[in-house]
Amino acid sequence: MGHRGLFLLTTLLLALAFPARTDAQAAQRCFPETGYCISGRIREFWERNGGLPVFGFPITPLQNETIEGRAVQAQWFERGRLELHPQNQRPYDVQLGRLGADLLAAGRTAASTAGHEPLGGECRPFPETGIAACGPFLSAWRASGLELDGRPGVSEAESLALFGVPLTEPRFETLGDGRAYLVQWFERARFEYHPENPEPYKVLLGLLGREYGPAVKASAPAPQPAALGPPVRIVAGAIDLDARIVAVGLDANHAPIVPDHDVGWYNRSSVPGGGENVVLWGHVLRFRHALHIPAPFGRLKELEPGARITLYDAAGKSREYVLTRKVLARPHEVRHTCPVLLTTSRAPRTAL
Repeated sequence: MGHRGLFLLTTLLLALAFPARTDAQAAQRCFPETGYCISGRIREFWERNGGLPVFGFPITPLQNETIEGRAVQAQWFERGRLELHPQNQRPYDVQLGRLGADLLAAGRTAASTAGHEPLGGECRPFPETGIAACGPFLSAWRASGLELDGRPGVSEAESLALFGVPLTEPRFETLGDGRAYLVQWFERARFEYHPENPEPYKVLLGLLGREYGPAVKASAPAPQPAALGPPVRIVAGAIDLDARIVAVGLDANHAPIVPDHDVGWYNRSSVPGGGENVVLWGHVLRFRHALHIPAPFGRLKELEPGARITLYDAAGKSREYVLTRKVLARPHEVRHTCPVLLTTSRAPRTAL
């Protein structure tokens, strides 16, 4: 008997753009990735000061909150919280919440190892805290800022207005994916070093809104049914998909090895029901020398939320997943989109 779970589909199309829907009448920009919209000054601030790489997608509507004892309208994003302060002159009428400072003060950050890791390259000391930002963290800090003077480029005053000053030395912390990363906390952000990523994605901003925002609930996870063995078959009736799954890994360049006509199961990802992400991949286009053989994922983008996908192991045991979200990402958005999709729920997921 199969078990139901959550299913996540990530479709990456290199030639097809999938822009966020814009409602001109309400001056809204809406994001199907999360189902929330931005408008007015929040939208203007988001678009002018970094957009997706700096703030991420919205994860709440604009709502009333009490912040530092005052009633404020705020909207949470994956990487932070934007607050409206209409009593201030532009651009200070929209402010990025001091989540870094607040979380450190409350002791809510991840456990860190003793000491810190020095970084090479140029260093800039900050007399306000006596801490320096160096190398890749300093470069990332300088790369973005709050637009203050209308001039091209980013000044240090603009970077300071957006991120604030460093509050910790670089240190290793174990983040939501269970891996230890070199991070440095600033007043309004957590900078993370991912040396395995290509430039300019070696330094990413932490998903503080996702990890510590209002959607986070301290509830015990529901018990999960027993795990299956490695998946050997995938069925999705809505698109007439019934394909064999074979175990695969990465090549010498750390690129996925994709089977010609089968679906590949990444052999370092979880098995169905194993409590972690199951990762599958396959071709979406037919081979020229075998046009009579359909590509296993050729109709993948036709799946819509609510569709059922079933995975089977060699013993015939099954686990059913319900599609909850579909994302079409531009190539330059993949690095920012995929980590979010795979880390925003504690429920077991499958990603195609």
